Amino acid sequence: MAEIQFYPIDISYSVEQGKAVINLFGRTTDGKQVCVQDNNFEPYFLVIQKKSNIEKIREKIEKTRVEKNGITSIVTKTEPCNKKLLGKSVIALKVFTKLPRDVPIIRNEIKNLDVETYEFDIQFTRRYLIDNEITPLTLCKAEGEFINKRSRVSVMKADKVVQITDEVIENPKILAFDIETYNPLGAVIDAEKNPIVMVSFYGDDLRKVITWKKFKTKEDYIEFVGSELELLNKFKEIIESYKPDIITGYFSDGFDFPYVETRAKKYRINLDIGLDYSPITVSRKRVTISKIVGISHLDIFKFIKMVMSTTLETDSYSLGSVAEEILGEKKRDINIEYLAEAWDNKPEKLEEFCDYNLQDSKLTFMLCKKILPNIIELVKIIGLPIADVSRMSFSKLDEGYLIKQAKNLNEIVLNKPTYDEIKKRREQTYTGAFVFKPTPGLYKDITIFDFRSLYPSIITSHNISPDTLNCRCCEDEKHVPEFDKYWFCSKKKGFISTVLEGIITRRMRIKEIMKGVDKEKLKLFNARQYALKTIGNSMYGYMGFFGARWYSIECARSITAYGRYYIQKVIEDAKNAGFKVLYSDTDSIFLILDKKTMDDTKKFIESINVHLPGLMEIEYEGFYPRGIFVSAKEGAYGAKKKYALLSEDNHIIIKGFETIRRNWSFIAKETQREVLNIILKEGNPKKAFDYVKEVIINLREKKIPIEKVVIHTQLQKAISEYDSIGPHVAVAQRMIDKGIPIGPGSLIKYVITKGKGKEKIRDRAKLPEEISQDDYDSDYYVNNQIIPSVEKIFEVLGFEKDDLINSFDQSRLDTYFK
Repeated sequence: MAEIQFYPIDISYSVEQGKAVINLFGRTTDGKQVCVQDNNFEPYFLVIQKKSNIEKIREKIEKTRVEKNGITSIVTKTEPCNKKLLGKSVIALKVFTKLPRDVPIIRNEIKNLDVETYEFDIQFTRRYLIDNEITPLTLCKAEGEFINKRSRVSVMKADKVVQITDEVIENPKILAFDIETYNPLGAVIDAEKNPIVMVSFYGDDLRKVITWKKFKTKEDYIEFVGSELELLNKFKEIIESYKPDIITGYFSDGFDFPYVETRAKKYRINLDIGLDYSPITVSRKRVTISKIVGISHLDIFKFIKMVMSTTLETDSYSLGSVAEEILGEKKRDINIEYLAEAWDNKPEKLEEFCDYNLQDSKLTFMLCKKILPNIIELVKIIGLPIADVSRMSFSKLDEGYLIKQAKNLNEIVLNKPTYDEIKKRREQTYTGAFVFKPTPGLYKDITIFDFRSLYPSIITSHNISPDTLNCRCCEDEKHVPEFDKYWFCSKKKGFISTVLEGIITRRMRIKEIMKGVDKEKLKLFNARQYALKTIGNSMYGYMGFFGARWYSIECARSITAYGRYYIQKVIEDAKNAGFKVLYSDTDSIFLILDKKTMDDTKKFIESINVHLPGLMEIEYEGFYPRGIFVSAKEGAYGAKKKYALLSEDNHIIIKGFETIRRNWSFIAKETQREVLNIILKEGNPKKAFDYVKEVIINLREKKIPIEKVVIHTQLQKAISEYDSIGPHVAVAQRMIDKGIPIGPGSLIKYVITKGKGKEKIRDRAKLPEEISQDDYDSDYYVNNQIIPSVEKIFEVLGFEKDDLINSFDQSRLDTYFK
């Protein structure tokens, strides 16, 4: 009997000789690719009968047999087991079937026996990983015999597979790729009609562009083939020979792989690059997903959009914008729309496009390397392969972790809601956080404190979980603020509160360790704590999510009610202690020192923490020498989350202003940021006003370059769904007419030009490449971009809007600064 140690990277199952076989693809400790087969695991689901003993119907279940479309589904055996359902002990029956496809068939048949069925919708491969406590990418041991089988890698038929440590694979082999297609200006992108003209690959020891139009070049990374057919075969060959663990692209789920698959079908090329010789599968359902058996396909775009978008400042999820922010690297400055023209008429220009193509693969590769530690930590937490975890939303990540932990706590996984249940849940709502609105003004000596992980700590401290809601034993104890009909058990820990407490305490330990580790280890620990934070912070939202298995609107309402209670209590206590409260929102409180000292504030917070339950704690966030809060559109109070602060190390922190919002031109954002800089850092309103005046003069004299007046607006839905046609919609339609792929989520760039008569704004919106320097409408940018971006700031300094507009037009504001 042979024994190997390996890191499982991908998992699938096949049906062999009428039996389901698990295939664990991975890499051995000596670097060889391998497939470990395990045919010792059987598919099953759970059955519960609440009204009587399960043994009374066990025999009926075991005799269940369904014949449909020439396929026979049977129950192979049953096993009783002790489980918990929402915290209550129950006897469940494990109902085993021959194949995974039989589970929903048998389940549907026995529903008529007046039973409840659970865990029938958990994928067979996921069930295997959970029940055998195997985490992808971590070191496992397999015992068995190597067999002869058609496969790109060695195959072991295992008698036993176990995870032996938490050690994770180091430096998995990554291959990034990117395609460029022939798309003449004005033509709609059409994979059936237009060929792939070049494809690039990038890895640790590989940089290559394949193209099928020859031109003179000295670049050794460019390889010529004779046709698109040969290019596609070369595409296969490179992937096969490179043997990657991970193949990555940017929007490769939605564009690159589907396009490659369509073109391959045209030439009857079998894209059998799976390690079992299976072809790429492109699932075109609600969301397009491209999979390769044995190789993790990681679409970096999807992970960034699903998980990282809240941490990015960029307005766009384009490769160029994301790479510039995360890596500090840029795409090549070339207009890809002219590739088709160069292909047809100017082959000498094609080298530039090859360089562009290779740079895209390089950026994708670098992003993958940068982000992979975070994804690996999520894999370890959720227990699913990279290909699954990287495509999960926050709610799916939360649910994935709960499903994994359910086994450890012997809890039955609740069912997904039905269509009718979802419809009903969508109608239920809950109130959000409390906001103490600031009085608009310029302030100094501001200290900020916030609750550490407010909602997660409320869940754990008050034992909020669907299974602890309104227990019989604690009705006479403390009820939820604002909800006298809700209370939670104080005697028995709930499922979600237990799971979440584990996350919080683990993250606290990691953050403590991070204080004393070197730079290299710091990256690893930071990725680990970030993964835990990702799961923990979204758990409260998960319980209020209509699609959740562990849905509880009562829990969601209770969490935010406790949040409001605690922040309001801190505000009241601060006032009673003689502090001036400037602002508070959700989990933070802004205090003005005035005659108080920093020691006074810290002592005050310590006095609060003494009385907080469980893991709840207020932490010192920072001291800010100066800050400005602006007014809402109407009323005397400041706008929620619309302020700018000057930190002790002289950095400006901006929240809610147009500088971090879309729909504003760069010149408007730049102007606003500089005004805030001058006011907060230098305390010089006159200089700020003069700066704005200069910007307006430069706009009117057309000295501001076109790229600074470009406006970015995101399409929120399909163009056909818009009732009113705004400038960005009109431009988007024109882009579609040019053959540029546009849809919901696309960021539209346009410039407002000078119009004729009563011409609508949308008719004056043009693509940047359609106009020259003198074409943009200066008055539009002054009145609709520059002034709106700064007027609220100057109002705080005592100027009315009308005075401000007149002053900018007539240069009369100088008197205010004398």
